[in-house]
Amino acid sequence: MNVQQLFDTLFNLFKDGKKTHTYYVEKRLRFGKYHVLHLENCELLPDENGRVEIGRDSEIDLMLTKANQHYENIKLCPECCELNKPELKT
Repeated sequence: MNVQQLFDTLFNLFKDGKKTHTYYVEKRLRFGKYHVLHLENCELLPDENGRVEIGRDSEIDLMLTKANQHYENIKLCPECCELNKPELKT
């Protein structure tokens, strides 16, 4: 990794003063109905074969929109993602 890549990586960890998170969607449907959006540190996050990385951002609603471009019927994980809280669980 060169200096520019290191700088870009560190810079992208924070956006507008907010910590960014990496989001993943489960590949398999839960109860045959929906896919679940998770944060990188979620206890319920499937292993690498059972998930798809959606992206890195500080805005969960933006990641939810992006996830809906890949899969239909996305729900937020109740363990790690909640829109009604000012801060995401970390």
